[in-house]
Order: sequence, then C-alpha cells, then structure tokens
Amino acid sequence: MPQRQEKYSRLFTSSLILTSPGIAVLFLLVILHLIVWQAALGAGVIILLGTGYILSSHYSHVEKLKEYITALRQLKGKDPLPGIPSAAGSFLYPELNLSLSRMAQERQQYRRQLEAVTEGNEAILSSLPDPLIMLGKKRQIIRGNPAAQTIFGNNITGRELSTILRNPSILNAVDTVENSNEDISRFVEFKIHGRVERYMLARIARMSEQTWDGTRVIISLHDQTAAKKVDQMRGDFIANASHELKTPLASLMGFIETLKGPAKDDPEAQQRFLNIMQDQSERMSHLVSDLLSLSRIELLEHTPPTGVTDLNIIITKITEGLHTQIQNKQITIRKDLSPDLQDSIPVLGDAESLTQLFQNLLENAIKYGHKGTTVTIRCKAYGPGSQGMRRLGRPSVAIAIIDQGDGIPREHIPRLTERFYRVDAARSRELGGTGLGLAIVKHIVNRHRGVLTIDSEVGRGSTFTVYLPKAAVSEMNLPAWESSNLA
Repeated sequence: MPQRQEKYSRLFTSSLILTSPGIAVLFLLVILHLIVWQAALGAGVIILLGTGYILSSHYSHVEKLKEYITALRQLKGKDPLPGIPSAAGSFLYPELNLSLSRMAQERQQYRRQLEAVTEGNEAILSSLPDPLIMLGKKRQIIRGNPAAQTIFGNNITGRELSTILRNPSILNAVDTVENSNEDISRFVEFKIHGRVERYMLARIARMSEQTWDGTRVIISLHDQTAAKKVDQMRGDFIANASHELKTPLASLMGFIETLKGPAKDDPEAQQRFLNIMQDQSERMSHLVSDLLSLSRIELLEHTPPTGVTDLNIIITKITEGLHTQIQNKQITIRKDLSPDLQDSIPVLGDAESLTQLFQNLLENAIKYGHKGTTVTIRCKAYGPGSQGMRRLGRPSVAIAIIDQGDGIPREHIPRLTERFYRVDAARSRELGGTGLGLAIVKHIVNRHRGVLTIDSEVGRGSTFTVYLPKAAVSEMNLPAWESSNLA
C-alpha cells in the first residue's frame, strides 16, 4: 500500500509540474477575458488527465525496466538472460528497451569471458605442484593453492604470514618487496622443521598492480628436499659403505692371501676359510642392500603415501615367509587383535614399505627372542579422545611386536634407530644384523606420518609399537597380490 501511494503521489506531482505551463497560459487567458473560466477549467482538467495518462504508461514501463535491470544484476555468467519487457504503451522512449537488451547481452558475454578466464586461472593454480601463497597488505594471507594448504593447513586464509612461516629471512624479504616502488623479486632458501624436514626455495614477487582480491605479493615455494636428500645420501652412502665394508673386505683379502699361501695345500683349512668368506660376502650383500633400501626410503620420506592397505594380509604374508626361522627357534606367533580388527586392519600406507617395516620388526623379535618363547602381535584401534588419536591427531591403529628376549637397557633405547647403532655389536653381527633395520623402520614410519615407540625391560623382552593413520575399510584399494590373498 505505501508503494502504491508513493507511486500515485509521484505521478500526480509529475503531471502537475508538466502541465503547469499550460495551466498558467489558461489562467492568463481568463484574466484577459479571452476565454471564460469554465472553458479554462475544463481545458486544464483535460490537459492534466492526458499528461497523467501518458506519464502513467511511461512509469509502468520504467518500473518494468527497473525490475529487468535488477534481474540482470543477480545473474551469474552461465544463467540465461531474462526476457526483455514489452515496449507497448511507452510513448516517450520506446527504443530504451532495445538499448538495454543490447547492453545486457554485451555485459553477459563479457561476464562469461571473465568467468572463463577466472576458472582457467583457478584450474592452473590448483594444478600447480608447487605451493603458492598470495599476500595482501601487512603480510595478510589472501589465499593459498591446494599445494600450499597441504603443507600449512586449510585454514591459512586471513592469517598473518608469520603464523605459518616464522623464518626471518622470508619475512624481511616480503617487507622489502611490498614496500618497494618497483616490480622486484627475492629468492630465499629455508628449512621447514618438523618430523620430516623440508628444504624449500621461496621466490617472493610483487604484483605490478593490486589484484581484485587484494593480492599485492606472491610467494612461490619450490620443494628442494629430494635434491638435498640425494646430495646428503650420496655422501652418507660413501661414508657408511666405506666404514662398514672395511672389516669384511679386509677379512676376505686376508683369507684369499692365506688360501694362496700357507693354506694352499690344506683342504680342511680351505673349506673352513671358504665358509667364513661366504658369510662375509653375504654380510656385505645384506649391508649394501640395506643401505640402498634406506636411501630410497629417505628420498621419499617427505611425500606421504595416499594408498590404503590391509596390515592383516601383510603380517600374515610375513609370518608365512618366516616359517623356517620360527620353526628353528621353536617360536610361537600369537595374534592379539581387537574385535573391530579381526577381519582387516586398514591403514593409510604403501604396502611394499609396510611389508619391509614389519618384516624387520618380526625378524628382530625372532632373532633376539629366547628359544621356545612367544612373539605377540597386538593390534588395537584408537578413536577420538584416545591415546592414539592424541599422538597422530586422527584415528589410528597401533601394532605392537612383543618379544621375550634379553631386553634392552634403558640408556640404549633413544639411540636404537640410529644407523649402525648396536647394543651388542658382536652378537648383532653373529646374528647377521647390519645395524640398519631399525633406522629403516624409523624412516618408513616417518614417511607414513606415524609414531614409533620402544619399551623394554632387561630380562623380560621388548615391545616395538607402531602407530599408523587408520583408513575406512570402504577406502581399501589393495594391490593385486593382496586381492588374490583375500580371494
């Protein structure tokens, strides 16, 4: 009702204004006695009504055009244009419809082009493997692409840069670039600390003009971890191989020299020496194999696996492969699985790496467990609010390998996962150990973003517990060999 009153009031006022010159002329003619006042009044009423009719039609047309423009403003790029209102009854400017229609078509076409360009740019940003962070004023994060969110989290928008990158060199470089009057860029190398260290190269560049979303500075990060790891592993491999291979090589050279000299005609000594040489050769072969395996694992440590696998199948396959060692030491393997893990133990991980991890742990449990004892494999799932949830920040599965051996003195436990660290070097070599098994285990656990805990009591045995991220059974994507085992 108020809108209708306002409409009539506007119509009356407009009609009165437009007819005022004509009414004034009629009033003048009455004063000059050229026409009688009755005729002047009738003519004035006719002029007022005619003008009101024309304006009413025009205002109705303008109101329709207003609604049409409002509908245009609410359109999205792919929406169809609304139908243009009819120009019937518009006496003043019938061409206005056509002009607005052309303008709407051009505007819609331009908007579609802009949205296509924007979608293309977003697709490019999303597909970039390198993290990209867009900054506004005072180092405020406008947004980051998916690669950046993978490293720094999904909730980085609106935060200050120093809350995710505390490196002073980067912050100083950002301030320098932002406050510069020229389009300059800076390069900064830095390290992201954490369970798995990342080596990054940051390029900080200033936009020539501020973008529509407020971006002034762009930080692009290039992961150099793999290259750094390769350089580091090359040096470590040479150092470790030269150190650990020195003793067996010296033994082989000594025995060869003895066989060529004093023992040349002694068949009994030859047989004994050849057996020792075979043992030393096998030890070197295992050592080189473990070193290469550790190098491959370290190279991939910064890229967590995304597949899902079933630990139940992996552990069953490993215990079947260790049947001979189990029989020789009269070991009993006991599985202690929580009720919800009886059928499967789904975790986020790489089947090949997890096989190597639990192969090492089970082999150690059998090697160092006393003859005729039990090795227990205990599995338990942890949900929200539990210990495992607090360790990983998400639902997890804990797999504990428990042996009944001599145990490990507490002062040695923190160093067990170091390369070539042995509690009893002589016994380790006698049992065929290379000193790299637990180092391999540690790096595989790190790659899977899990946690390894070691608990031991001298005279009672040791417990090695691995916490891994749990996956839903519906997410299972088993390799071919696992699928065949399920069948």
